[in-house]
Amino acid sequence: MILNWRKKIVDTTIKPITWNSYNRHLKAIFSFAIKHNLISIEQNPFDGLFIKQGKNKKKTLTKNQLNKISYILDKNSILPEILEPRWFIIALIMTLRYTAMRRSQLLKLRIYNVNLDNRTIFIEPSINKNHDFHIIPISEKLYPHLERLIFELKKHKQSDKEQLFNFNLFSHAIKRRGFEMNQEQLTHIFKVLSKCVGFTVSPHRFRHTAATLLMKDPNNVYVAQKLLGHKDIKTTLGYIEHNVDMIREYVDML
Repeated sequence: MILNWRKKIVDTTIKPITWNSYNRHLKAIFSFAIKHNLISIEQNPFDGLFIKQGKNKKKTLTKNQLNKISYILDKNSILPEILEPRWFIIALIMTLRYTAMRRSQLLKLRIYNVNLDNRTIFIEPSINKNHDFHIIPISEKLYPHLERLIFELKKHKQSDKEQLFNFNLFSHAIKRRGFEMNQEQLTHIFKVLSKCVGFTVSPHRFRHTAATLLMKDPNNVYVAQKLLGHKDIKTTLGYIEHNVDMIREYVDML
C-alpha cells in the first residue's frame, strides 16, 4: 500500500527529495509507536522506502546576475513601490548574500541577535534547522547596511526584542502596519525583484551561490560548513561541483 502511494504521489505531485523527507518523519513516528507498543506490528513499514537521488545542480546566481541585481537597486534606477525604501531591500539582499542564511532564519532574527561591536550575528538554536547555536561573522561589505538598518529601527523606537527585518515599519506600499514581516511578504518582494532583473532571485539562491563559490576550493570545506551551519559534513560536500579543469591539473602531475 505504501509503495503504491509512493508511486502515485512521486509521479504526479512531489519530488523524490520531498518523499524522502515524508518517509523519514513517518518512519520516526512508527518507530516510536512500535517501541512503546502503541501498535501491534513488529516491523516498521517505512523501512527501506527511501528513493535514491542523483545529485542535482544547485540553483545559483552568476557574477553577471549579481551585478545586475546591484545595478537595478542603484539609486538612479526607478523601482516598483514594493522595492522601496531601497536601502532596506539592499540590506536584505546583502545579508542573504554574505551570510548564506535561510529565509526562515532571517525572518526570525531579533535586533539583539546582531552584535555590531563584535561584528557577529547569533543564530539561536530555536530558529536553527539543526537546533544548534550558530555564529555568523559580519563581513566588511555587509556591516554598513546592518548598521544603517539598526539605526533606522532605533529611530522607530524598536526594542532589542523586535524583529530585525521588519519591512512593515518602513514601506508605504503595505497594509500591515504594526505587524511583523512574514514569509508571504518576503516571497512577494523577491517575485517583484525577479521580474525587474529578468531571472529568478530567491533567498535560497543566495545561500547556494555563497556555498558553491566557497566550495570551488575544497580546502574551504570547514569555512563553508560553519557559514552554512551544517552539522553533517556530507551536506556541505554536496556543494562541490565537478570541475574538470581542476582535475586535469592534478592528473597532469601524475
